[in-house]
Amino acid sequence: MKPLSGIRVLVRSARTRWIAVVLVAVVALSVVLVLGDDSADGTSDAAPSDVFVGEAPPTYDQQRRVDVSVLLDQWAGAVRSGDVDTLRELMDPQADPSFVEAQVRRAAVVPAVPFADFGYDLGDEPETPVPASIAEPLRAADVWAPSVYLRYAVTGPDASPTRRPVSLVVAERDGRWRLVDDADLPQYRRHTWRGPWDFGPLTVRSVPTTAGTSVVVGHPDREQFVADLAAELPSATAAVTDFWGDDWARDGLVFVASSTEEFAELTGSDPSADVAAVTVSDAIAGDGSRPTGQRVVFGPAAASRLTPFTVRSVLRHELTHVAARARTVDGTPLWVSEGFADYSGYRSSGADFGQLAPTLAAIVASGGPPTVLPRDEDFGAGGARSSVAYESAWSVFAFVADRFGESSLRRLYEALASGPASDSSIDVGLTSVLGIGRAQFIVSWGDWVAARSR
Repeated sequence: MKPLSGIRVLVRSARTRWIAVVLVAVVALSVVLVLGDDSADGTSDAAPSDVFVGEAPPTYDQQRRVDVSVLLDQWAGAVRSGDVDTLRELMDPQADPSFVEAQVRRAAVVPAVPFADFGYDLGDEPETPVPASIAEPLRAADVWAPSVYLRYAVTGPDASPTRRPVSLVVAERDGRWRLVDDADLPQYRRHTWRGPWDFGPLTVRSVPTTAGTSVVVGHPDREQFVADLAAELPSATAAVTDFWGDDWARDGLVFVASSTEEFAELTGSDPSADVAAVTVSDAIAGDGSRPTGQRVVFGPAAASRLTPFTVRSVLRHELTHVAARARTVDGTPLWVSEGFADYSGYRSSGADFGQLAPTLAAIVASGGPPTVLPRDEDFGAGGARSSVAYESAWSVFAFVADRFGESSLRRLYEALASGPASDSSIDVGLTSVLGIGRAQFIVSWGDWVAARSR
């Protein structure tokens, strides 16, 4: 995550609606969040032909799943193609008018997005009872609130689709199932995720990057910023590849939010005026496959507050999180994840130590070198404490690159980001890569910072 003021990155931890946050960075505006698939068991839904085997007819519940699966396919097809007439036919006569009109507006926007996949899946979670306040006024033969997920992938950045929850209510009357509403059901912890296409007309830019196609999605009121990011993406992906290597997708999907509500929905985190961008991802599969659901999300204030320098550094910072995601586990210290991404973001920028770490330089010049590594809680503390934490994290990796070389810096990151950290594990990682223990490393780093703060 990156803050909007200055050229520093602030880091703070957070939790999402869907799963635990993995990383959060704030400097010029960046955060890394891990958004897990709500279908934790990873099972898939049965196709209609697989509902039953042998001579026994399907049960009522099995047949209901088949019929509602057909409805979900029709819904996805109508939205994706912009077929408003079919979409209206799928609505229950008692459907909430605001839901109907929201879907019509959505159908006017979705075709602008280059989707490789767009559909709805039934989940396997335990059935949620429909509140009487919803079911009784419908006067339907049956009312159901199934577990549903939006499944989508954007052509280019998404090698595989990601899934997001939908709090859906459907009703059956006259032998036919129809859509009623997708409003949240907080009493049952049901939430409908909203994508950029749910927040108004879109501006979409696709641009060739290092190994494929990157995509920027925003709204007409951020059209110039969308264009600026699209123009910066080729050089940003090339720079991250030069630093990290080619073992990542080498493309990106960037969302630009126009409101705090949209930013909060896309990131699953509380909005903050200090955050310029956040990187989100699904949970890592652990089988070496490419992470899914990776998006860089810029906040609503980014367009007006970022300079060309910070646009460049923030985008490279966030794409570094994308590149390193498969090698980064929960529990990685924020000084490791954010310092490494910040180093990448500022790499070859030409800015000197005083420009990139002004707060740290002033404190060290008057009070002496740092004697401890930043703690996770420092990054979200606000004020000078947060600034020092972010600047210190960057300086750690700048020191390693200067004294030991960038190849050692990459190996150190992988050693320190491979599991939950403790003083002993950090000591082991430093010793194995750099040949010095934690205590000696901190002294040498502090002297390096002090020399540049005079």
